[in-house]
Amino acid sequence: MAVDLFSRAEPAWLSVPDSEAKSDPITLLSSVRVRRNIDGFPFPARCGKSDLYDLAAIILGCLGRSSAWGECEFRMIDNLDNLSRHLLLEMKMISSRFALGGVGRFLLRDDEGTMTCMINENDHVTLSAVYPGFDLNSARERTERLGESIDVKLAHDPVLGYLTSNPAYVGTGVTASALFHLPALDVTDDISKVAANFQKDWKNLDFFKLLSDKGASCGSFYLLSNKTTLSVSVEDIIESVEKASQSLVASELFSRQKIQKTREGETADRFWRAWGLLRHAKKLAFPEAAEAFSFIKLGSDLGMLPRVDNREWRRMLIGAQRYHLSLNSPEILDMSEEPYVRAAMFRQYIENRSSSTNN
Repeated sequence: MAVDLFSRAEPAWLSVPDSEAKSDPITLLSSVRVRRNIDGFPFPARCGKSDLYDLAAIILGCLGRSSAWGECEFRMIDNLDNLSRHLLLEMKMISSRFALGGVGRFLLRDDEGTMTCMINENDHVTLSAVYPGFDLNSARERTERLGESIDVKLAHDPVLGYLTSNPAYVGTGVTASALFHLPALDVTDDISKVAANFQKDWKNLDFFKLLSDKGASCGSFYLLSNKTTLSVSVEDIIESVEKASQSLVASELFSRQKIQKTREGETADRFWRAWGLLRHAKKLAFPEAAEAFSFIKLGSDLGMLPRVDNREWRRMLIGAQRYHLSLNSPEILDMSEEPYVRAAMFRQYIENRSSSTNN
């Protein structure tokens, strides 16, 4: 299908070679999101058309003058077709609310694939920096530089801090997050203990398993982020997420060692069953495919299955979603067709890995 090239650009966390990423096999990406509003205007949900366009003009002017972007492009969301919007959504470059479109909504992204800016989503400005592996400091520095380029008076209270449409973000307006792949903790059932410890030791952080849009588990992917933005500094937010992340990675590595020492036979069978499912299945829902591919990646990391490259693995997971699958079809796939196309994609991948291993 023909699609705007703007929505085909891969984010850095998806495309960067493993040799260049500040990563381990567990931390997929880190991100910092900053919300700001311009003083004297209502929040977007209460703005009229003229206000929304005025806000967009002000913000685009400020960001356009900033050297912090480097090279960048922007689009009005309403000018993007349905497929283009959903490709951006599947790559987590925009929110589901933003994908609906609306007056005065613009998206900016840099050519490096690390920075995006949604204009007139829930707040006037939503800046996001996403880096491969664990690199929250780079993400914070980039968003701070861009935030400083919005050189107009912002909605700010001397006591509360920055004002945002959602009261949960009043204060710094900053969310720092890290996304992890924790399959060993799931396999060994240690994840429940880890989650319990988090509730006790990290009360200012959220830690939860990502689900598909149908509410089903779709692999061992967990998100960690701060839930406190009021009366706390950005530095403290970053430090808390960093320390908790180190604890998570250590727990996952310990569980991987435990599997290799005590449960190799039982778990190897589970890995090969996942391999067989993806090699032979004719129909796969996304949660089922992601769950199986998650186990395969763990088996690969532990040396029990053929090697699965980190970058290939990330791209396969993104590419297995409905709208990415539709790129090679004349039109957006019908939901009844989607599972068959997904299964064919995974069959081809596993067959290729098997062939290269045998050779």
